Amino acid sequence: MRVLVTRPEPASARTAAELGSRGHEPVLLPLMQAVQQPEVLASSPSHGIAAIAVTSAEAMRVLESLPNEARHTFLALPLFAVGRATARAAREAGFQDVSVADGDGRSLARLLIAKTNQNPGAPILYLTGTPRSPEFETVLADAGRIVDVRECYQMIPAAHDDAELTRALTPMPDAILAYSSETALRIGEIFEGTQASLDWSEVRFLCLSEKIARTLPAEIQPRAHWPMEPREDLLLLLL
Repeated sequence: MRVLVTRPEPASARTAAELGSRGHEPVLLPLMQAVQQPEVLASSPSHGIAAIAVTSAEAMRVLESLPNEARHTFLALPLFAVGRATARAAREAGFQDVSVADGDGRSLARLLIAKTNQNPGAPILYLTGTPRSPEFETVLADAGRIVDVRECYQMIPAAHDDAELTRALTPMPDAILAYSSETALRIGEIFEGTQASLDWSEVRFLCLSEKIARTLPAEIQPRAHWPMEPREDLLLLLL
């Protein structure tokens, strides 16, 4: 099966390798790219931080770019990851105390609230990017928790010329993977720009969550599918 992988590098390469091992033909077309802002992490966490929260492995890549001494001040804290992939990246970065939520911001916030209830006044250090979903911060704010937000990277659209798009969409993929709402929006833009010249009628859209699927244009949403949990292993089973 020809599968279009739209997630940013380096994650897209790992997904492509996994698809290849399953007998599929991966086609790489990252639609977003990360611009790191390591200066945001130049100052050490303030005294009294209860834990670090992370909703993307990209934050770990920014952290790994810091000098050793600066990085170790973060590694000493317990870390709460949104899901398995982010938790794996945190352990690879050197975190020893890692807790894993169920794949979305709401479950991550609830896990933090439950595990730090002995000191509810202590701030949560949130290493994140922009744009992002507000759910995690909203749940913590509703619980009266203080969140120290460090926007250490920015996701911006990746530029592709007509030749690159033609290569990726010829022949049309059997399935397109979408891992974020921003990526789904970009897929929608490409669909709108090429639907007159390309046949999209048989393409399936495999999204990490229902929320992401609902970001696609209305006319292709009936061909969108998502797993019961926002996990890549479950997503790829939909193929």
